[in-house]
Amino acid sequence: MWENCPIKVSSILLKFETNISVRRKYNSQQNKFSGHWLETKLAALNGYFNDIFFTDINENLENSISEYYGALSGCRSLDAIHLAAALKISERYSRNQICIYSLDNDMRYLAQQLGFKVNK
Repeated sequence: MWENCPIKVSSILLKFETNISVRRKYNSQQNKFSGHWLETKLAALNGYFNDIFFTDINENLENSISEYYGALSGCRSLDAIHLAAALKISERYSRNQICIYSLDNDMRYLAQQLGFKVNK
């Protein structure tokens, strides 16, 4: 699904969340990984990041999506920020062109309700 989606979007939070998660995994289980595991995973992340349109989290984003606060209350705050980024991008692209990837069921459900494609 990732490769077939023409528009990939996220807030800048994705970079923080994924980098921290990979480093946390490495730090908690260093003895299970080869010497270059961390560098390899971080390089792979950067490859994925090259395909993503990132939006900043600022007052402009907040102003542009404030009408969706009611809907966005259906998921956790950080997930809502990711969806807000997708809503902002949907001002330029059709929502059915934008894919939302998440392991969180609430976020996926809400994204579908807002008209986005989601991972199964």
